[in-house]
Amino acid sequence: MEQVLYKLPDGWEWHSVKKLSHNIQYGHTAKAESNGNAKFLRITDIQDGKIDWQGVPTVSLEEKEISKYALNDDDLIFARSGATAGKSILIKNAPKDAVFASYLIRIVPNKKDIIPEYLSYFFLTPAYWEVVGQNAAGAAQPNINGTKLSEFIVPVAPQGEQKRIVEKLDAVLTRIDTAIEHLQESVTLKNRLLQSALDGQFSAITERMTIESLAEVKGGKRLPKGEKLSDDETEHPYIRVADFTDKGTIDLSGIKYISKEIHEQIKRYVISKDDLYISIAGTIGKTGFVPPELDGANLTENAAKLVIKDKQQLDLSYLYLFTLTSDFSAQAGLATKTVAQPKLALTRLSKIEIPMSSLEEQKSLVSTIEALKSKIHDAEAVLLGKIEDLKYLKASILDSAFKGEL
Repeated sequence: MEQVLYKLPDGWEWHSVKKLSHNIQYGHTAKAESNGNAKFLRITDIQDGKIDWQGVPTVSLEEKEISKYALNDDDLIFARSGATAGKSILIKNAPKDAVFASYLIRIVPNKKDIIPEYLSYFFLTPAYWEVVGQNAAGAAQPNINGTKLSEFIVPVAPQGEQKRIVEKLDAVLTRIDTAIEHLQESVTLKNRLLQSALDGQFSAITERMTIESLAEVKGGKRLPKGEKLSDDETEHPYIRVADFTDKGTIDLSGIKYISKEIHEQIKRYVISKDDLYISIAGTIGKTGFVPPELDGANLTENAAKLVIKDKQQLDLSYLYLFTLTSDFSAQAGLATKTVAQPKLALTRLSKIEIPMSSLEEQKSLVSTIEALKSKIHDAEAVLLGKIEDLKYLKASILDSAFKGEL
């Protein structure tokens, strides 16, 4: 998709990023280290439009390489690939001898033609992101390269107008960003409140029993050697850790399948809607319920199922809520072995202790927490709605600014 150009105010002109820049350059290819002679900025060091230079690692370079890749104030740095592809940051207060990594692109604005802050704001506009999104559509890995960046057309106002626009955007967007930050803090606070209530409810129960005394702990099974998962629907879905959500259930949109022949070989490793799943490799401790549509599905070897022995002794929802507590996380963490990747052994998972009360008290605790979750969810939805409104307002203001309507 190409940019949609529109009529500009008198005195404004369309110019390519290439024409507005002295240099468009990829960063240096090297591995970060702890005792190098230059700071080494990577994609992961840019978070929420900020750089914590204290946390940026180093790299060992010769002086000529440092000179070639040295970051200077008013350089614009872009992420080339991944989830943040296209995101940029205007460098300010760069440390001496700081360089940038190969998955970043540097643009050096020509200050004779454009104010760096003005150009930086352009790369936040909906018009820019629409093109980035279209370019990324269908790609296995979203990316943007130097050529694509150089071809972007920027609506350039006269220098005096650029300065006025930057000053106005600085003032207005700072207030919007501050408001968004405060709302996000409120969301975090409400989640902490829920966690505190959850931990408090379980910590008040003194009797404890091990998981193995209450439930069977059984692992899933990997596919037979040489076999692959399929997107084509069969009678045998195969649940992966990638399908686990943060909401205690399974995302049905990306479910893979296996053939009847493969299922016959691993049919003992299925999970039912009456079981609880838990990830035991990679991302440890993701737990949840199996939806009815996946009752009897095959389960990955990177997860286990907890099969309650006596439903008059242990409630499934109570067990699930316990897996969300800090107590469970601490015990699972202590039971974690690190080899090539983190893994929670089934034998160790079995030894985790659960606070136990009567079935009636368990159901009462579940009702209390679910009621609180519902209230917090409603309040969170209001806060998130306000955040989205502010983000829309910010995008609208940026759009107006580069049409000469600010």
